[in-house]
Amino acid sequence: MMEVVRLCRAELRKLHHTLIPVLHILLPLLGITIFLGYYSCTAGEDVGKISGYIQVLTITLPLIVSAVCALSVEQEEKGHFQTMLGVAVCKLHSLLAKWLVLSGIGLGAINLAVAGFALGYRMFEKTMIFAWKGYLLLALILWICSWNLYLLHLFLNLIFSKSLSVCVGTAETLIASLFLTGLGEGIWRYFPCSWGGRWSGYLLLYLEGKISDVAIASMPAHAGICVGITVVAWGLIFLWFYYYEGRQCND
Repeated sequence: MMEVVRLCRAELRKLHHTLIPVLHILLPLLGITIFLGYYSCTAGEDVGKISGYIQVLTITLPLIVSAVCALSVEQEEKGHFQTMLGVAVCKLHSLLAKWLVLSGIGLGAINLAVAGFALGYRMFEKTMIFAWKGYLLLALILWICSWNLYLLHLFLNLIFSKSLSVCVGTAETLIASLFLTGLGEGIWRYFPCSWGGRWSGYLLLYLEGKISDVAIASMPAHAGICVGITVVAWGLIFLWFYYYEGRQCND
């Protein structure tokens, strides 16, 4: 455990030389500004506006995660992966530490995006719609649903290249947007990129008091499949990383 803490501190120091911290502040602020400016000029229900903002947030999240992971692994590649692979006593701790740091600052960015929007909406529209607990739950769901995305894109960048990772992130963004419609019924739970949109949608319906008994009854099955996919994906990726020796990339 102490080694993981030490590696996390090292990862935080390495982030100082990248655009990752800046992106995690500027992108949420940019999104908040665009949507608040747009909503100030348009009519519509308050709940619908908040739902629309959260949906766009869930759709763009895979692409942002792919770009962040690409920047992080690109830094390791410049050192021929020696820091990542040669410092830790247990090599698996290096991947775990990188995931913890990236997902940790991702949590901060998601909280900023959700809470910042709620605060801005309250200032401009003079209404809160949901209690702060509801917004924090939304942020928590989006963050939990991003766990697999961070690990997947770390894997893609480590074994292939940043180009492939960004391409997959773009495809995930398209899938996430399509699966918010009826096209995703029954299959969205097999695609981690669509989890944030669906689970946050269920929470919004619950906060509005409009969630159906059918949706509630289906949640345990959906959650079970999501957990199963997570366990299998994490097991396979960490098993692969145990034998990983680095790569060369000519992007």
